[in-house]
Amino acid sequence: MRGPGQADCAVAIGRPLGEVVTLHVLESSLSCSAGDVLLLWDRLTWRKTCGKLTGMTFSSKANTLVVRQRRVRPEGGLVLRYGSRPAPGTPHRDCDMQLFGPWGEIVSPSMSPNGSNSGGCRIFINVAPQARIAIHALVTDVGTGTGASYISIRDIHSLKTMTFRGQQALYWESEGSQAEMEFSQGFLEAHASLRGQYWTLQSRVQESWKRKEGG
Repeated sequence: MRGPGQADCAVAIGRPLGEVVTLHVLESSLSCSAGDVLLLWDRLTWRKTCGKLTGMTFSSKANTLVVRQRRVRPEGGLVLRYGSRPAPGTPHRDCDMQLFGPWGEIVSPSMSPNGSNSGGCRIFINVAPQARIAIHALVTDVGTGTGASYISIRDIHSLKTMTFRGQQALYWESEGSQAEMEFSQGFLEAHASLRGQYWTLQSRVQESWKRKEGG
């Protein structure tokens, strides 16, 4: 993350569920007094730092980590090395799923006969840091349904959550590049299903610049 073209840039690192990301700073010229900053965040934590980073090691709390550098001066920057290791404890459920990439299919999990998805199941979606997420899906076979049968979608960036109940075609857009879908225990017990897809959208900033250039 060095050179004039990398003054304000971000990278996303993803690993399978059950692992955490480790990040080692090999070289750093970031200066707090100059206004430089390094931002690190995942689903569970957020950190902001700047000076004396060389030799430091950071670990995520989840299986993904977004690294963003904001550098005032055109020269210098960061040289990083990343890896992964098994996550301590059990930060995810056995039925949870992780989706990476600019687009993909979404299929709701099924009720496990051994009850391993007790408490509901989640699907985590991560795209490029500069992008947003759009989800379009159809919810069917909800049965009689109860208030405990629902799907919720959480925007990790804004921390806003939207809840959907009953049979419907749903559409949702994120503000950031990470989303979490949760299928409640009641949804699974009703043998309801969801099928759909997600894809990437331009960030609000990119959309604003395109409107200005077009206008």
